[in-house]
Amino acid sequence: MLIYYLQMLDTPEEKVRFEQIYLKYRGLMYRVADSILHNRQDAEDAVHNAFLKIIKKFSRFQNTPAQDLAPQIVVIARNEGISLLRKRKGDAPLEEQDGLAEPSEAVSDYHALVDSFTRLPQTYRAVMEMKLLLGYSDGEIAAKLGLSKSAVSTRVSRGRQMLRDIVEQEGFLMEA
Repeated sequence: MLIYYLQMLDTPEEKVRFEQIYLKYRGLMYRVADSILHNRQDAEDAVHNAFLKIIKKFSRFQNTPAQDLAPQIVVIARNEGISLLRKRKGDAPLEEQDGLAEPSEAVSDYHALVDSFTRLPQTYRAVMEMKLLLGYSDGEIAAKLGLSKSAVSTRVSRGRQMLRDIVEQEGFLMEA
């Protein structure tokens, strides 16, 4: 399948960059889509659609290091999973001018939250990505980053508070 995607790109640099993204994130994208769809074939279709969407807007991914793309990649895979779920349930998605499914309000909120996530300082974002997006335990994160479990726990706690502050400042969360 990778060869199919690479044929859609123009320059050798784009092909190398896309291959990095594909190899790094295809598993994560599948897990995200499968968690929504609960069907292997549909999840594979959602991941395929997500990669086509990435290729269509590939210039947006060119200058961001591959390790920092997880939030955007997760949103794309999640949106494609939701779109396929709607089709499977018979709910026709709203169409944008370019023919891509328009995200629902919940998906837009999720996208805004993930965008806020990328504003965290790298020290906290790395730990938060591993914990929340990749599902690592504190012990696994500590081993991978050479930190103590206590330091990981502290960074997760502080990262969550920073994320909460960011989304409150942006007006994303309303006071209860």
